[in-house]
Amino acid sequence: MPEHERELAEKLKEKIKGCSPKFFERLVVDLLIAMGYGGPMNDAGQVVSQSGDGGIDGIIKEDKLGLDSVYIQAKRWDGTVGRPRVQEFAGSLMARSARKGVFITTSQFSKEL
Repeated sequence: MPEHERELAEKLKEKIKGCSPKFFERLVVDLLIAMGYGGPMNDAGQVVSQSGDGGIDGIIKEDKLGLDSVYIQAKRWDGTVGRPRVQEFAGSLMARSARKGVFITTSQFSKEL
């Protein structure tokens, strides 16, 4: 990646880290929809983050009928995301009988993953 792109990415990441967790969750859902996930439907994705959400911050409908979904965990963190957080997310997916999930963070994942 060219230096100017790396600098821009770092500035953008710092700006995002200064926003609320809810903003980041909405940003992630909107970004995935803009990338084409969820199709052209008005209700292609939703932010579901709330107390007791079980670690699921958003849901994207993968197909036009909404029969299959991708569950999202969005972590706006400075620290490293380790195995325990990823396992918690996997447990949340299993509790919903979900087959697909995406874990997105502003930081990095530990090498143990």
